[in-house]
Amino acid sequence: MLLDLHTHTQYSYDAEPGTVEENVCAAIARGISILGITEHVDFFRKAEHILADVEAERVDIERCREKYRGQISILAGVEIGQPHGNPEAARKFLSEHRFDYLIGSLHAMPNDIDLYFHEYEKLDCDAVLQEYFDEVERMLDFGGFQILGHIDYPLRVMKLPDNHPTFAGFMDRVEPILQTLIDRGIALESNAKSLMGWQKQVGPEDFVLERYREMGGELLTVGSDSHSPKTMGNGIEQAMERLRAIGFRHVYTFEQKKPVAIPLGE
Repeated sequence: MLLDLHTHTQYSYDAEPGTVEENVCAAIARGISILGITEHVDFFRKAEHILADVEAERVDIERCREKYRGQISILAGVEIGQPHGNPEAARKFLSEHRFDYLIGSLHAMPNDIDLYFHEYEKLDCDAVLQEYFDEVERMLDFGGFQILGHIDYPLRVMKLPDNHPTFAGFMDRVEPILQTLIDRGIALESNAKSLMGWQKQVGPEDFVLERYREMGGELLTVGSDSHSPKTMGNGIEQAMERLRAIGFRHVYTFEQKKPVAIPLGE
């Protein structure tokens, strides 16, 4: 069974054109049995928040659930970016909408600039990572989400000709985050988008996953982070096979924010 719990449609500000139905049809064509649609909702300290029209999207999801019943299970999720940046606005948004699950992601640093847009040739990348881990810990303290999305997001974007971004050497910061996930029952996401970038491998790095397993971590989700029907499900098979090879036996989906185990290999 294939599942993809991290995808975006045209309701996300940075996605390519693609309706909910077009994404659902692409997922069915890829053999995906469980599809989670998780539009971007990002909160900032001073900049204007990015809010998707999740209620209009829910109408589309309900229509597709009925139309494609028996072919695919569709979940209404959301990817909530740095909610701790403006806790009051984030709590208000979450109180007004209902979701099957939430992905908590850190995209922007305290300056409200997305990590994607930082000029790393002018920065101390190690210092950026240290600040990133500080922010992830603050986001975990805010809580309210069921999945920590793409923990390795900065590694995707800080590659320069003469460096090799990695969490090696930073496990003293990564391990406490993994322990918090385990203690609070938050899933770690294996995000396949880095397979398409310079890393050429599903994230996070093998030694992070191996350490998570050694520490007793079991809750894992897989997501393509697709932003277009054309990329729907990309890397999902590789992600699930990699988790199986490391020794994990299940990935998880969610029903009413509660984890449900899906055996790897089925």
